[in-house]
Amino acid sequence: MNCELLATCSALGYLEGDTYHKETDCLESVKDLIRYLRHEDDTRDVRQQLGAGQIVQNDLLPIIIQHGQDKALFDASVRLMVNLTQPAMLCFGKVPDDPVFRHHFLQVTSHLQAYKEAFATESVFGILSETLYNLLQLDWEQRQEEDNLLIERILLLVRNVLHVPADPCEEKKVDDDASIHDRLLWAIHMSGFDDLVKFLASAQSEQQWSMHVLEIISLMFRDQTPESLVSAGQARSAEEKHRDSQELEALRQKEQAEKRSRTLQRGNRHSRFGGSYVIKGLKSIGDKDVIYHRNLNNFKNYTHDTGKSVRRVPKRNRQAKECKEKRRSALNVRLFLRDFCVDFLENCYNRLMYLVKESLIREHSQQHDETYYLWALSFFMAFNRGNGFRADFVSETMSTRAFHFIERNVTNYYEMMLTDRKEATSWSRRMHLALKAYQELLLTVNEMDRSQDEGIRQSSNVIKSKMPWCELRMPCLLDWDQKHWDCCVLPGQLALYYFIINPSVYNCLVFLDTIRK
Repeated sequence: MNCELLATCSALGYLEGDTYHKETDCLESVKDLIRYLRHEDDTRDVRQQLGAGQIVQNDLLPIIIQHGQDKALFDASVRLMVNLTQPAMLCFGKVPDDPVFRHHFLQVTSHLQAYKEAFATESVFGILSETLYNLLQLDWEQRQEEDNLLIERILLLVRNVLHVPADPCEEKKVDDDASIHDRLLWAIHMSGFDDLVKFLASAQSEQQWSMHVLEIISLMFRDQTPESLVSAGQARSAEEKHRDSQELEALRQKEQAEKRSRTLQRGNRHSRFGGSYVIKGLKSIGDKDVIYHRNLNNFKNYTHDTGKSVRRVPKRNRQAKECKEKRRSALNVRLFLRDFCVDFLENCYNRLMYLVKESLIREHSQQHDETYYLWALSFFMAFNRGNGFRADFVSETMSTRAFHFIERNVTNYYEMMLTDRKEATSWSRRMHLALKAYQELLLTVNEMDRSQDEGIRQSSNVIKSKMPWCELRMPCLLDWDQKHWDCCVLPGQLALYYFIINPSVYNCLVFLDTIRK
């Protein structure tokens, strides 16, 4: 570590057992660290050195837990942690292509993952929740500018910690096991921070935090699916048990087959005279059968492409890779998130989505923040459909304005995919979110058609009357089959219809280019 940084960190204080003893110039040292971070170079050297020194785990977190009554020190420590926990993508702008900068990017990410593990305790979120609660108790005429800044910094700190990706090498968890993200969510729940998030989403006087609240909620549910949360706590059906047993049996048979193949390939002595065989029914270049010159143990892997050089695919034509694998969280976490969804839909959803949409329309938000809106629309409307459909819970997003807003974003994403070819994958992922939201709107309209309430059915008819194609093509859209894609009448909306029912990031560019040609 740099000698100036080392001296500054030493001047913060020291941890003796479970007690942290701060130095007299602790506050000035925290401000010095903030100043050092402001002048770091492109490799983020100061950030990496502070992460290697574990300043968050050994100094900053004990300071806010044990010396939270010192308001100036608490504010400066939270400000420093907001800077240290900001995403690596934000520090470097993008994932670097240069090997040296890629190494620095991975180092910063590993330090962030260590920070996230340190935050996954109830004591840390307890002091954050208590401070935020006391600030929210103040009326608007009593609240100072410093108080609003501290509220925003606490929300940004929680957002940054939730944003940290999981380490697949260190965190090899199975389903129903608590990962670091699950432990973090449980600490949020036990400290009562989730109740404060719901209060911020529903309170009329706190509408300036609507975008921060939606970001935090989307990161809380990033590993979840609406179906898994709806089924949480319910008795498993016989069909689900039979499906799980079949999957387990398939894995067992696969493991036994691999073990047998390894046993067959393991010979007592090496032989270069494996013999030659004729493969009946498999023709070679001529009219004769293929002659096989290798060991029979590897015959199942034989193809005509064996020995050929792999054709290099241009980067712009490669298929996008799935970001992560889905896993099932621990049961207590899923139950807590399920209750959160129920309360959020009942008390917060309509108001929060209205405020976020107004902020997006008036361009008071940052670039690409509409993706949080699109995700929340598709996730919570899908949960509402599965958990006893209530049209009044999602009335804000069930309107022709919502359809128009999503259609406009789909058109914009499609045009940017064609013009900005370097970032085509990012635009296609945003388009995937928009089309999933559009699909959820159509599924909700279909659910309204089957409602027992006459008023809800009339509302559905009003929506469909303003969009005639929706009423004509509803059965085709809901029971879509890719083999019958030419049954759509409107050529201009052909690509849109395809993605509404079968959205896929992978063949987005190829299919849209085909339609355009």
